[in-house]
Amino acid sequence: MNDRFQSIRDALAMGPTPGPWTAKSHAAPRADNGDIGIINGKGMLVAVAYSNTCTRGNASLIAACDPDTIRELLRQRDELLSLALEHLARRDAEAGDRPHSGPSAIDAPAPTEATP
Repeated sequence: MNDRFQSIRDALAMGPTPGPWTAKSHAAPRADNGDIGIINGKGMLVAVAYSNTCTRGNASLIAACDPDTIRELLRQRDELLSLALEHLARRDAEAGDRPHSGPSAIDAPAPTEATP
């Protein structure tokens, strides 16, 4: 199975600064030009979102996606995926179907008929 989140898992394994993080104007070294600093819970500068038209939005997203939050999202995602696959395997076993790794056509919504 191809894990599209492997690059995130690899980055987390490198040991980034723990969260929570916040985005603050005037926290970056050149804050007078619109740069925004990403600050951890201890007040340390973690990263800088350099001035551009998207600085505030980018900095807010980066701060909200601190390593602790991302680890928890991945943990919940993995748990839910595991539960879903277990459910599908049980359902298929009860129906006498062969096991598979994803939802079946039975779970897909019925196609709607196009009207001329």
